[in-house]
Amino acid sequence: MDRISELPNDVLRKILYFLSQKEATRTSVLSKQWRYIWCTRPNLDFTYTPPSREDGYYYRVRGRNRENKKKFLTIVDNTLQRYHDQDVCVEEFHLSTSLGNLDYESVPFLEKWSPVLKNTGTKKFHLSILSEHCPGRVELPPVVFGSESLQLLHVERFLLDEKSIERLVPLKHLKSLTLQRVSIKDEVILRKIISNCPSIEILDVHGILSFKRLKVVNDLRSLKKLKFYFDLLGRKSDEELCSIEIHHPSLETINISNGNILLNNGAHFFSLKDLKLAGVESSLCHLSSCEFPSLENLEFFYCDGLKGIRVFIDAPNMVYFEYSGNFVPSISIATFSKEWESCICISCTPSNEVPLFFVQLKEMLELLSQSKIYLDVDRLPYSNNYIIPENNIHINGRDGDKYVVVENLNILFLSYSFPSSLNGFLSICRPRYVGEFPYYDNEGDSWAMEVTERLWKILTEEKEAREDNKNLDQFKNNELWWFRDLEEVKLEVCHSNRDEWHATTLSELPNCDRSEFDRTRFALKWRET
Repeated sequence: MDRISELPNDVLRKILYFLSQKEATRTSVLSKQWRYIWCTRPNLDFTYTPPSREDGYYYRVRGRNRENKKKFLTIVDNTLQRYHDQDVCVEEFHLSTSLGNLDYESVPFLEKWSPVLKNTGTKKFHLSILSEHCPGRVELPPVVFGSESLQLLHVERFLLDEKSIERLVPLKHLKSLTLQRVSIKDEVILRKIISNCPSIEILDVHGILSFKRLKVVNDLRSLKKLKFYFDLLGRKSDEELCSIEIHHPSLETINISNGNILLNNGAHFFSLKDLKLAGVESSLCHLSSCEFPSLENLEFFYCDGLKGIRVFIDAPNMVYFEYSGNFVPSISIATFSKEWESCICISCTPSNEVPLFFVQLKEMLELLSQSKIYLDVDRLPYSNNYIIPENNIHINGRDGDKYVVVENLNILFLSYSFPSSLNGFLSICRPRYVGEFPYYDNEGDSWAMEVTERLWKILTEEKEAREDNKNLDQFKNNELWWFRDLEEVKLEVCHSNRDEWHATTLSELPNCDRSEFDRTRFALKWRET
């Protein structure tokens, strides 16, 4: 007996809510009870994608594509009209359609559909245009911001101007606003939209924003997540980035990319757990005066605002810190966390600055020495085989251990200067592991095997020569004194499915099944200092 079909229609609609539009349509053949239930399910999802231009296919079927587009629009139109006539609520509506050359049939339909959605009490509205042109070519219909029942609004690839907000009403129930790949020329437009969303918790804006300053209004007491991504398309090299002024102690997440951030000196971000900054050019010195009692995750990605300053972060509950860039910053973190991680990714440095690079890097590692450190370095050039002298190993007169323990040193470059670069890193830190190089059977990854072979030679053959009392003068003359502390070297290979590391040797490595093992590394054991 089919007990599911005996359930009330409201329950059946809720079941259909979790299916795709196509899957929901197929349920009409299950039984008489299911035949028309799919026509009134609470969520609708319509997507139309035109054929591609590949091999001239687009032009051969251009006429048919226009007919298919009209059929699609008619289906959406009839469906929404049926919901309206039957007084059925559309809780969630997704619409994604395309606009090609002179193909703007969707625009008048949007004007017609949006009031229908307003009258049916839509709570979640996703609207996107798949345009062949740059985002922001099509003006957003003003009716989109006219539905008071909205709790979530996602708009993608539209131009937002004064006309777009001429019917703007207070969106008292709106919790999440996402503006993806939009074009906004005036800061006033965005500020008006935000100020009419008093209960908003998530604000996510990504696009071409043609203004220089934005103040996120203080009245947004419920704002928890703030994300801004400024598209730099068409930006001049000397043009100043937009600055965002933030004063919200309720925020839990801040994520700013390609824009500057302005915080009040001494600001208290009591709830902030996640702070990510990318491409920030203005000085970030004001971070030192702020308090982040709940901060757990801190990430900087190519932020020139860290150059030439010392940053102190007061974050007693830090869990994860990450820095990526082409220079070494000075960042210290005050935390009570007993177990936390730091991931440092340095891309490159000019050859004439290599000595300073190692000094600055050692200082940074010392400032982060209470964490488990992962160090990735890419494209460091050769410079006179520079190694920090043993009698100058302390930085700024600090006491304590000579060397900072690094969990993993991953060297992502291969050149004739590889041994010299490795010597530089091993003269300032003591890595437990070196590598995690890919281990695949194809020509594109031959560099990884070459790195493995060269590392094996550097770490074992020269070590064996030292143990055999051969060529001892070369270690003294070349200042390879860190070899004295290296007690043991093991080559390990990782089982891809179980993520387990197994000891091997260079001669045994070719016998490892490449379908089961995907990475190699060196495990180093150092003498206690």
